[in-house]
Formats: sequence, C-alpha cells, structure tokens
Amino acid sequence: MYHSIIEEARSRRLNPIVLTPSQPIPANVGVIITTEGESESIDFSRDRMVIADKPQATLDKAVSLLFGEDFEQVIIGIDPGKYPGMAVLGNNKTISVHHVSVGEVCPLIKRIMREHKDKKLMVRIGHGARLIRSQLINRILDLGLAVEMVDETGTTPHLGKGVHGQVISDIIAAINIARIPGKKVGKQFIEPSQGEVRVIQEHSREYSNGRSTIPRMLARAVAKGELTLDEAVEMHKSD
Repeated sequence: MYHSIIEEARSRRLNPIVLTPSQPIPANVGVIITTEGESESIDFSRDRMVIADKPQATLDKAVSLLFGEDFEQVIIGIDPGKYPGMAVLGNNKTISVHHVSVGEVCPLIKRIMREHKDKKLMVRIGHGARLIRSQLINRILDLGLAVEMVDETGTTPHLGKGVHGQVISDIIAAINIARIPGKKVGKQFIEPSQGEVRVIQEHSREYSNGRSTIPRMLARAVAKGELTLDEAVEMHKSD
C-alpha cells in the first residue's frame, strides 16, 4: 500500500519522505500519512495526519491539508472526450489529476466537492467533443456547480522524446483548461447529427465485443444524455 502511495506522490512531484514511527520528524514536514495503528505512537498533530487508504484519495486528502489554507477556490479542469482528463487546481497549484470514463466524471466531482466542502468550487471544460461536453455540462450543473466553457485550442501539448501516451496529453490539457477563464454556460440543448448517432452505434458494437449494435433510437437517446451507453445496451439486450 505504502509503495503505491509513494509512487502516486512522486508522480505529483511532492517529494515524500519515508520514515519509521520511531524516527524524528523533520521540521519541514507538513502532513504525515500513516496507518490507524501507527498513528498512536507518532508525535505529531492528529489534525495533520492522514490515514492511508487508496493512493489517489490519500494524496488528495494530504494535499488538501498542505495547501488548504492557501486558497479559497478550487477549479476543476476537464478535457472532454471518451475518457476525459481531469485536473483539480487551487491557487494555480495542481492538487490532483485523473483520467476516467465519462460515467466516472460526476462521481469523482462529488468526491472532490466533499473533500473541499469549505471552498468555492467551479468547473472549466474544453469546447471540444461536442456531445460529451454538452452531456457533462448538464450533469455538472445538476450538481449545483458553475461551469465555464473554455476554448481549448493549444491546450494539448506536443509530447517530446521519451514522453508517450494519450493519458498524459489529456491530463496536461485539463490542467491548461483549468487555468484559462472561459464563458459561463447554462443547460445545453443537444440535437445529435446522423454522424454522431452512428459513432455511438459503433461504440455500442465495440462495447458488446461485436455481438450487437443498438438501434438509432437508443443511440440518439445516448447522444442526448438521456441514457448511458450501458443502459442502452442493456435495453437492447432485453428487447
């Protein structure tokens, strides 16, 4: 467990220090990550301890404690797509980054809202991937958060030698989107094109490993955000 947390911390450039419970704690340490059992024997403020859990959640809590006093607003940047990149920023500092499916975006935002319940939260989302972007905007507005749409032109970097992967590009784009003021938006009216409906039908075929393709009516409902792809595939199976 600790190894995974240390790797996650290093990926966020947090420079963790590994200590045993009996070792003295350096003066520049702001937060301790430990187990419930070990916490009783560590001479450190309980308010500045995080009990180790899943790596991302643990680091999110630790970073919130480290930087929580320094900012009042949390900005969530989203690079929309089939698997959106997400970044959480406070005072222009990157607190956490994520790469999730479209269906996982709002549950993750709910978790971020719980972890930063004393902060003002807002979302900035790129203007690309029209259908997914519109669906996400509507769902995020239902959570009670303000949403700004950002011109994402130029936010996706060129990956140089030795740096590979769509995940990295999406996450960096999300960080850049979070830093760009956008235009506040309200509920989106979604009327999918024939091509967009066809793409969703193709996704449904991929989703079912080539066994079936959902009809246009269900694909259109998915495109409009009325159904998830999972729900549409299940409905088609039961027909």
